[in-house]
Amino acid sequence: MILNMPLAIWFGGLTIISLFVTASLGVAVFKFHKNVFKYHKMFAFTTITLAVIHLVLGVLLWFFGKAI
Repeated sequence: MILNMPLAIWFGGLTIISLFVTASLGVAVFKFHKNVFKYHKMFAFTTITLAVIHLVLGVLLWFFGKAI
């Protein structure tokens, strides 16, 4: 727990931020023709990774009451 908040909440916030950055980079690639596709792929992988960690921590918190 960081600042009396479970890690599931922190990873949820990081996941949302990463999702917004990924979407913004996707828009920059396809609409504005910017050369940031490799960063878009990096952030997409980061978003998926953070989402899986958030899922595991959320299941532990919701079903088992284990606040890490």
